[in-house]
Amino acid sequence: MTSTQKTKEQASGRTGRPTRQASQALSRKILRVARDVFFADGFGRSTAERIAAKAGISKRTLYARYGSKKLLFEAVILREIEDRLSFLEQHVPEHGDVRPELEELSDELLSWMLTDIHVALERVVMAEAARFPALARNLYEFGVGRTTRLVAEVLRKAEERGEIRVSDANFAAEQFISSVILSPFRRAALGVGVTSHNETSSARMRQAVDLFVYGCRPSQKGSHP
Repeated sequence: MTSTQKTKEQASGRTGRPTRQASQALSRKILRVARDVFFADGFGRSTAERIAAKAGISKRTLYARYGSKKLLFEAVILREIEDRLSFLEQHVPEHGDVRPELEELSDELLSWMLTDIHVALERVVMAEAARFPALARNLYEFGVGRTTRLVAEVLRKAEERGEIRVSDANFAAEQFISSVILSPFRRAALGVGVTSHNETSSARMRQAVDLFVYGCRPSQKGSHP
């Protein structure tokens, strides 16, 4: 190819396939734009045309990457979950005391989840769960499943230290997530709870952690009910 041909190709924008880095950057941009559109318009009123236009791409390019609006929405949620949980999985609290470990982990999760945008996205998931059961199942496993395994790791280490006793760390972690994390999140999604992690929600969280840890303490010999 001559230098003149290269110049013409560059001027016309035909510079070949995008690099992997450029492709990843475009994906991040699309997901960020789609998240904002889903947040503002809801799932039902959001359109591929609007998302593509705001991302500066064609609808064809959007569908080539994500296939459908449902799959795009799933990709948005999975990216949000991955960004946060991958960080938490690399920074599991280790204080040698299960109570502050669970409190710190809960603070991190609730500070992330109790925001306007994540509460709004949860409402969309709840509204569309009946129509798209596979979507709800995938999001539940990827989000709640990973969080449960994270908490179970904390509980196993606490049991090894003799602080608590649980017959099944995964089951205990499920109960913890349900009462301490998902309960305030679902209340917020239903409009009957706060959509920010403030002093009130923090105090409730600490009470729930205390109750959980108390219930998991090893029984004392000779104690009576």
